[in-house]
Amino acid sequence: MAEALLSTPLGGRIERALVVAPDGTPASFEDPRVELLRAAHPDPDRRSVLAARRALDLVRHCDWVLALISGGASSLICSPEGVSLARYVRVVRAVLLGGATVREVNVVRRHLCAVKGGGLALAAGGPVATLIVSDVVAGTPHDVGSGPTVADPTTCADASEVLRRFAPRLPIPAFRESLKPSSREARGLSARVVASPEDLSQAVAGALRARGMAVRILPSSIAASAELCLEYAARARRLRPGEALVRSAEPSLRMPHRQAGRGGRCTHLATLLAGCLPDGVAFLAGASDGVDGTSGTGGAVVDNSLVTRTSHLRVQRALASFDTGPLLRRAAMSLPGLPSGYNFADVHVLARTCG
Repeated sequence: MAEALLSTPLGGRIERALVVAPDGTPASFEDPRVELLRAAHPDPDRRSVLAARRALDLVRHCDWVLALISGGASSLICSPEGVSLARYVRVVRAVLLGGATVREVNVVRRHLCAVKGGGLALAAGGPVATLIVSDVVAGTPHDVGSGPTVADPTTCADASEVLRRFAPRLPIPAFRESLKPSSREARGLSARVVASPEDLSQAVAGALRARGMAVRILPSSIAASAELCLEYAARARRLRPGEALVRSAEPSLRMPHRQAGRGGRCTHLATLLAGCLPDGVAFLAGASDGVDGTSGTGGAVVDNSLVTRTSHLRVQRALASFDTGPLLRRAAMSLPGLPSGYNFADVHVLARTCG
C-alpha cells in the first residue's frame, strides 16, 4: 500500500511515512521519508507496542494524516490500556478460541487498546483520511485493524458481552471507551474501503476462467467450519467437469484451549472436508496473507486421497487436537507458509477436473 501511494502524484506531497509490517513480509524502502518497523502477527509483541507509540508520536506533529490500514494492523500496532500486554494477548486469544468472529474479536480489541477504536485519530494534530484494504467479510471501516483512525459505534458494554459469550471464565477487564461517530473529534475523519475479500474472489475467479474453468462466485461467509464442510460436500457432488466455485470466507472455529495444536482455519476445514469429496474434486483453502493460524502453512489443497496418504486414525486425531498443519505437510497437501504482503481473509476454491 505504501509503495503504491508513494508512486502516485500524491506521494510527492508526503513529508514523512511510517510503515509497520509483519516479519517475513517483503518490504524495503530506499526513500529517506519512510521509516520501516517490524512487529508480530497474529499476536502483538513488544515491537507492536513500540510501533504504536511511534505512530502516536508521528501523527501528533502532522497537519494532515493519510492512514493506509490493512488486515493485521490490530496486531502490528498495539498499546494495551488498563491491562498488560500479556493479559491483552490472553483475552484476545481466549475470545478467538471460543469461536468468535473477527468482527466480534475486534470489538474487544477496540476497547482494550489506546490506538484502536479511533485512538490514533484522536492523537492527530489535524484531519485524518483513511484508505482501507479489508480482510473482514462484510466488514465496515472500524472492523479492519480494529479501526485506529475511524470512529467506532460499539461500546464497552458490547465488548463485555462478547467476552461473556466466548470466554465466560475470564474476568471482565477495565474496558476503555472508543471514539464515537457523534463526537466532535470524529468530524475531521474520512474513510474509504479500496479493496475487500470480495475483490480477492473476483481475482481468483478471473484466473480460473483464464484457464478454461466455468466459475461461479459464492457469497462471502463467516459460517462455522463444520457448517461450511457440509455445504461444500453437497456442492461437490453436483459439480460438473470443468466447473469451480470460489468464495471469500472467515470461518469460525471453536477450539478448547488445552487441545489447540498447530493448525488454522484453512487446514482444519480442508482436513475436515477431504474425506467427503468425490473422485475428481479438489478443494483449496488458502490464507491470503500466507499464514494460516499456527499451522506453519498458508493453507492446503486436498482431495479424497488424504486418508490413503496418511490414515483415517491420523486424520481424526489431527482434527480432534486441532493439529492439522503437520498432517497436511506430511501428506504433501499444504501450501507454503510464507507472508504474502497482502491480507484479504481466506479464499476457498472447490473444483472438478475436466478429465
